[in-house]
Amino acid sequence: MKAYVRRSVSVLLVATLLLAGCATPYNGRLAAETFGRGLMNLILSPLMIAAGLAQGLAFLPYTIGTGLAELNRGLLQAQAVSLDDSYKATFGVATTDPRVNPKSGEVRGQEGLYGRYRPEAIFEANRAFQRLLVSQGMPDEQARNYVLTGNYRYAWSRGQILLAVVYRHPGNQPFRVSAKQTGIVTTFRPDQRGWHEPYARDAQGQVIDEVIDWAALEYVLLRQDKIVATLMVIAVEAVKSGKRSPDYWQAERRWMAGETTEVMRESMAKVNLPTS
Repeated sequence: MKAYVRRSVSVLLVATLLLAGCATPYNGRLAAETFGRGLMNLILSPLMIAAGLAQGLAFLPYTIGTGLAELNRGLLQAQAVSLDDSYKATFGVATTDPRVNPKSGEVRGQEGLYGRYRPEAIFEANRAFQRLLVSQGMPDEQARNYVLTGNYRYAWSRGQILLAVVYRHPGNQPFRVSAKQTGIVTTFRPDQRGWHEPYARDAQGQVIDEVIDWAALEYVLLRQDKIVATLMVIAVEAVKSGKRSPDYWQAERRWMAGETTEVMRESMAKVNLPTS
């Protein structure tokens, strides 16, 4: 019976996503709002948070309906990175700061950056991610090998993004690859957004990225400060676990071919939560 209920949670949420996508296939904001309403009543127990955390970035949308304190409590019980550490690295404030809404987690007085089609967001996200890795004891030089990447092919037209955490073998160095959007062999440097996309191999066939974890998301979810901070926590926990996700490359090929709703459905279906 418990297994049935666990499957039902995932199936219900995936169905919500599909209905939102089918109703408005190119209206990411409305789809995300519809999808979000389907998740708002999902209150996560500490056991569910621990289980979801182990399942990686695909768990992120499931956290929408859980308050800041409850989510942080579950993370601490799972012996994961705290939201307090993540807020400090990402927004420069503690979760106890009076500017932080104790329920929603929104930081008052800060200009929104994420989920708003701002090119600088991916740069700041990586600075925050690496700061959080360092705050957990990783040497700064080692932290530069871990990169948050985004495939923005449909972020503007459909409001959907494919995110991945990668181990980048060249570290914080330029590399030469066939650009994803144009197919033209290009040298990308850390101050270019193209550098922050995942690449399997460079133009000479040398390995660039090993994908640690990935998820397909509605882009506007990243407008929520709590979601961004939780993303950082899950990304760091994925690094700590030593996991690898080679299935990303096939998912990305399908994403680039336009199968975004299908890939998002499969991303959501990776999560299997207990009932209590």
